Amino acid sequence: MNDTDSGVSHPHRSRLVSVGILLSAGLLWSTPLAAAAPAESGPASCVPFGTAQLPPGVPSGGGRVGLAHLPTFTGSTAPTSVEIRTPITQFNRFWDFALVDHDLLARPREPGVPTTAAWHFVPMPECLRGRLVGISLDDDELVAVDDNGWIYTMDNASQDPLVWNWTSAWGAPLWSGPGRQLPGDRPNGWALSVSSPWDNRTFTDVAGRIHYVGLAKMTMIPTLTADGSRITYADPWLPNDDSYEIGGPLGGRFRADSLSAAGSTTFVMNKYGDMYTRTFDFDSSGSDSIFFRYSWEDQSGKPTAPNLVAETLDRNTAAIQLPAPDWVHQPKIPGEVTSAISVHSLGPGPNRRELRVEGRRDAESGFWHKDLVGGVWEFTPTGTPILGTSIENTPTDRSADTLAPAAPWHLAASLPARNGAIDGQTLIDIGFPYSVVDPRLLDAIGQHAQPSGYQLKVDHFDPAATTRTATVTAPDGTALPVVLHTADGLRMSPRESGLDSNPRHLVGAIEIPATAYADRASNPALDTFVRDWMHGNHIAAITLSATDHDLVIR
Repeated sequence: MNDTDSGVSHPHRSRLVSVGILLSAGLLWSTPLAAAAPAESGPASCVPFGTAQLPPGVPSGGGRVGLAHLPTFTGSTAPTSVEIRTPITQFNRFWDFALVDHDLLARPREPGVPTTAAWHFVPMPECLRGRLVGISLDDDELVAVDDNGWIYTMDNASQDPLVWNWTSAWGAPLWSGPGRQLPGDRPNGWALSVSSPWDNRTFTDVAGRIHYVGLAKMTMIPTLTADGSRITYADPWLPNDDSYEIGGPLGGRFRADSLSAAGSTTFVMNKYGDMYTRTFDFDSSGSDSIFFRYSWEDQSGKPTAPNLVAETLDRNTAAIQLPAPDWVHQPKIPGEVTSAISVHSLGPGPNRRELRVEGRRDAESGFWHKDLVGGVWEFTPTGTPILGTSIENTPTDRSADTLAPAAPWHLAASLPARNGAIDGQTLIDIGFPYSVVDPRLLDAIGQHAQPSGYQLKVDHFDPAATTRTATVTAPDGTALPVVLHTADGLRMSPRESGLDSNPRHLVGAIEIPATAYADRASNPALDTFVRDWMHGNHIAAITLSATDHDLVIR
């Protein structure tokens, strides 16, 4: 969610960086000392409030003020080259970071130029020294995970070392929650993703139309969980639970072994070298109707707004068209690869990402790389030690060979008559923050909907998936194949993942497949459904409330 996230965005807040904050963050400039860490029920207590909690920050500058005061690392175990982003090696446009014997190191980076600069110890609170087991970097933020799985954020990672500072806070409300543990524990299965108004600026919706990030950020940590088919994400402004997910490839059944992320782009690979990428964030996918404007209808002919505020307020401009963009199946790499995959932003603009996968060619180590969109895989030798583990990169696609079981929930609901005062489209039309309104609440206040006579049935309903097939049964018994799109609702309190007896709110749409819609005159039952229930359109917005045994729709 936006670092205006939690469901409550504040895109106009400016960041306050002061000496007092830096001092309170416990930044020590002495050489780190390793220390044994006791089991803890919360994050280390000496990591207080930090500037990461005050978006949006300032444009990346890559300054070096304070670097000379950082102790120099004199050991021989630091990497000579950092070209793959892994839990122990990270880079952005200005800095390399490495985790060596639980100590966090940094050195200046010049893109495209081999560096011989010395490594320096990164200043950090004393209680974290010798305890870090993983790091991830994107844009101007770095997150580190300690030996108990707790997340810590270092802000200003694209600025002068003088203003680097830490916080252990994470979660609602407003990035002031008491802290968050990493959802999963796979070494190559998590990464930080940040989209900012400075380093990324824009993203594209499913129609390829440009939209602006705004004056805040989109921050999350997607993580492979369960058998690798679930991608749970931690968001610093959402409730600290495991309920928010990016629906994975192949209807959420693709089992990934490695994950990387950058600029709201998630990159996954399985044990056979099959790879998928997806641009997705809570804000861009349809869930934050408080500060973002979405539409399930075609936005062609409407101009692109010049900024997020104009897009939100001016309904003559194009809204973010839903559903969220789906996964893209990337081409196979023609050579040896390892489990170490990486994606990073190349600068402002949508889709400006580079994919990298560690590997070998002619027995020499290095990495394969290509642009996110188009291009072919090329190899750059580095001669550096291999970080990942070799995998069986088969020349043929084996994405479906290890599919996870389909979701166990089979749901049905009566479609409401669309002549009432409130339905899914009405909430959108009046600009109401519909992603916070569970339709069961409408029933609770007496706003019941009359049945339409149509029934919706969906098998293997996975609430994390964006799109799946479903069936509408007409009053005369005719089965009408449809597509059901959904996006998660905005929750203010934690809940369990998946479905249970606790209602889960989603927003969505029922769509008639293009071919069937064009040929509806030959199908009287479909023609009637489109005319009477869809109001003549090929897609109709709805709001849903799902449990593990029933479904309510408006």
